[in-house]
Amino acid sequence: MIIRTSALQLNYSNSFQENFALGIRVLVLGAQGQLGHTIGQHAKPALMETMDACISYGRDKADLAKPDTLINALKDVRPDVVINAAAYTNVEKAETELELAHAINAKAVGILAEQCKKQGVALVHYSTDYVFDGKANQPYTETDATNPLSAYGKSKLEGERYLKEVGGNWVVFRTSWVYGQRGNNFCRTMIKLAQERDSLKVVDDQTGAPTPANWLAELGLTVAGVVAMQRYKTTGKLAPTFLPDFPSEIPSGEIFHASAAGVTTWFDYACLAIEHAHKQGIVQRMPNIERVKTDSMNFAAQRPAYSVLNNQKLMDTFRVNPPEWTKGVRNFMLNY
Repeated sequence: MIIRTSALQLNYSNSFQENFALGIRVLVLGAQGQLGHTIGQHAKPALMETMDACISYGRDKADLAKPDTLINALKDVRPDVVINAAAYTNVEKAETELELAHAINAKAVGILAEQCKKQGVALVHYSTDYVFDGKANQPYTETDATNPLSAYGKSKLEGERYLKEVGGNWVVFRTSWVYGQRGNNFCRTMIKLAQERDSLKVVDDQTGAPTPANWLAELGLTVAGVVAMQRYKTTGKLAPTFLPDFPSEIPSGEIFHASAAGVTTWFDYACLAIEHAHKQGIVQRMPNIERVKTDSMNFAAQRPAYSVLNNQKLMDTFRVNPPEWTKGVRNFMLNY
C-alpha cells in the first residue's frame, strides 16, 4: 500500500489546520513521554479547527503493557492515524526487566499493528539506533544487518519484526539520542548534574547524533498530513496552501532512518549543552567535565560504539533536511 499525497507542507500553522478541518483523527500514544508530549504540542494549531483531531493518550488510557487498553483506545477514538510514541526506554533497567521491555516494545507493537490493519488505520512507529552493534565505520542504512547488543535494542528490533510480519499501512522512523523538553533524556540529565556538581564524567567513545523530539514529531505529523491529503482527494477538495515540492507518495511498510545531521560523542554533546546552558544562566558555573571510556562506567547494558544513521532515504522520500545537531542543542537550550 502507498500513502499518497499531491504535496506536503511542514508549516503546521497553515497546512495542518487545513488537513484536520476535514475530520482526520489522530491518536497519539505515549502522551506523558518526551516525544508523545511534543507531538501533542505540535498538533495544537490543528485543534483550533477540529477540537478532537489529535487525541493524546497516556499510560492511564493506553498502557502498552496491557494490550486490552490498546484495543479499547482504538475503539474509542476511531482514528485515521495512530502515532506510537510510547516505549520502554530505560536501557539499563531493560537488562533485568526483559519481559516488560519485550511486552511494551515488541508484543504490544504487534497487537497495535494487527488492530490498525483490521481497521484500515495508518500506523507511525519509532525505533532506535540500538538495533545495530556499532561495528560499522560509516553511517548505517536501513538495509544494513541488525545485531542489537542490549535487551532494549533487542526488544525494539522485535517490534520492527512484528510490524513486518503483520503487514498493513505503517511507517517506522529509526532515530538516535532523542532529547526534548519533557521526560528523561541525556541532555536534561547533564544540565541537572551540572547544576548540582563541580565535576562530571562522560564517555567519549560512543558516537552518534543527538536528535530533537520536535523534528521527530514533525515527521510523524507529516504522515498524518498525507492521510489528510487522501481525504481531500476523495472529497474533491484541494489544499491551496500546500507547496508543490513535497513528495507525491510515501511508501508504507518501510523503515526510515531519521536522526540529526552531523556526528558527535556523548562527551562533546554534554560539553556543548552545558556551555549553552551556562550562557543562558541555567547553569551558574561550568563544571569540570572529564573524558572517560565506556568500560570504566560499569554499565549493565552494552551500547553500540558507533550508531550514526544514514538519512538519505528519508531525505529523498520526504524531501526534508535533518537539523544539524549543534543547532538543535542550541535551540533546545534557548527554550529550556
